Amino acid sequence: MPTIVPTGVRSDDERSAPAARRPVAALDMVRAFLLVGAMVGSAAALGLITRHAFSVAFWPANAILAGMMLRAPHLSRSAGWAGAVTGFLLADLIGGQTPVLSGWFAAANVAGSLTVFLLLRRLGPRDLGLRRVHSVLRISVGLLPGSLVAAAIGAVMVVVQFHGSPTQTIMTWTASEIANYLIFLPAILTVRPPWQRERRATIAATARKAKPIWPILFLAASCALSVYCDGPGCMMFPMPALLLCALTYSVSTAALITMVLGSGYMVAIGLGMVDIGQDMAIPRMVVSIRIAVAFLALVPLTISSAMAVRDDLMAQLQRAADHDGLTGLLNRRAFEHRLHQRLDRGAGAEGLALLWLDLDHFKAINDRYGHPAGDAVLRAVAATIDASCRPEDLSARLGGEEFALAVVTSDATASAVVAERLREAIAALVVDWHGTAIRATASIGAFHLDRRPVDPPALLRGLDEALYRAKHGGRNRIEWLDASNLARQAA
Repeated sequence: MPTIVPTGVRSDDERSAPAARRPVAALDMVRAFLLVGAMVGSAAALGLITRHAFSVAFWPANAILAGMMLRAPHLSRSAGWAGAVTGFLLADLIGGQTPVLSGWFAAANVAGSLTVFLLLRRLGPRDLGLRRVHSVLRISVGLLPGSLVAAAIGAVMVVVQFHGSPTQTIMTWTASEIANYLIFLPAILTVRPPWQRERRATIAATARKAKPIWPILFLAASCALSVYCDGPGCMMFPMPALLLCALTYSVSTAALITMVLGSGYMVAIGLGMVDIGQDMAIPRMVVSIRIAVAFLALVPLTISSAMAVRDDLMAQLQRAADHDGLTGLLNRRAFEHRLHQRLDRGAGAEGLALLWLDLDHFKAINDRYGHPAGDAVLRAVAATIDASCRPEDLSARLGGEEFALAVVTSDATASAVVAERLREAIAALVVDWHGTAIRATASIGAFHLDRRPVDPPALLRGLDEALYRAKHGGRNRIEWLDASNLARQAA
């Protein structure tokens, strides 16, 4: 019997649980502090190394901090933000900055990143993944307040420490923040690390649809021409190639390309590797260049996001066209099309177990319990079938109470095991319909195919005949189609 604890009194397990959790929580805090501190400190050091007087600031640290907190919300705790402050301080101090100025810079960077994080976390996953039409615009709106917060703290620092112009600081700092966020944050939000990618079958399917490489080559040539020609308009040379990449590649790939190009421009202009023909000692020129870099990222990202929305809609339409609305399995047309593709291929190392199923006395279930109960039985059977399939297998509802499977197997014995397990699983299935237990069984026509190609119409006719033999032979059984019957069907 379960132990009953009076209300308001904690059991020994409950009293000891907080103490047991403390070491785990403390370890998580330490991990968050070290991880965030290391990432932010490294990014800040990279920005400091590439800095140049009056340059277009290359500063990925704030975008990396906000992106980390959005991608991994468990890091957004006091220890994580403390790690960010420590990372900024250490990078500045190691770079030769005074402690006072290091504190000012750390305050500006952390406050701006925190503002961006608080605003963007209100958006849904589809917006953060750039999978909606206005995703880039929504993210950009969230970036502006964070950039202004960082610029305002920077302006106070400039007034207090250097008696400089707050207006000039706000203009240049805000433009720099927006440009850096637009360059780095979309890639951080959309690019998935290898250990988080889809299952192997999906990756293989994506590889089969490999995108052409010539847009990348076109972009590289445009960048080379941009460096060769110099001048204020050279930054726009890669725009046609960027737009082509946005139309060709996935949103994450486009974001990665934009990040590489945008950060390359920031570094190249800052270090004087690209002569844009402007006096970068003039603040409004600095603002102009930073805004140009921001738009260099904004336009292709917007187009890529719109293309992702279109692709998602097309995928939804394709799924609706290929799948049965009630059970979610493939419909007859899609199943036969994919099966024919497999049958038309050459002989493979593995065989196929082809199973045609028909539920026994299904009309009686509809007549006795009603069609909604029959639909519940169909969904339960479909779930059982789907659970027996792997990503490389095919399963479908052919219509009514008929189902089909194509399961990859090693030999005829393995096919027999698959068919028997499926028959037993359906026979053991109990559907609870408003307190009434409904059971169903299935008759199965089966064939193990160990050589390909084969005549698909003959195979389907033979499986139909095997299924009807199973029905007439007593139901809830398996009838196998042998090779001689298949040869007769082909003849």
